Amino acid sequence: MPGFLANADAIKAKGVDTIACISVNDPFVMGAWGKDQKVGDKVLMVSDGNAEFTHAMGLTLDASRNGLGTRSQRYAMIVEGGVIKDLFVEKPGAFEASTAENVLKHL
Repeated sequence: MPGFLANADAIKAKGVDTIACISVNDPFVMGAWGKDQKVGDKVLMVSDGNAEFTHAMGLTLDASRNGLGTRSQRYAMIVEGGVIKDLFVEKPGAFEASTAENVLKHL
């Protein structure tokens, strides 16, 4: 989140209309997280409470052994006209592919 906040103006200058953050959490958690991170109108916080979008994307992560149930893998994507142009899925434990800086390089 911090990288997308710091790079929001540069990302939008490349023609991006909306920067969204989707998570397998309820809307109240997403709202509180957005407020805590001071996203304002820079990032749209989206709840995927039942992981329906995550399942449809094929990006579920089984975190049951940690008591967390179905979660989402970490990823970023570039969508144009409703079509996914680029999808950057992280390897477990990594944080490179889904960074704002990587997305910015691909815009």
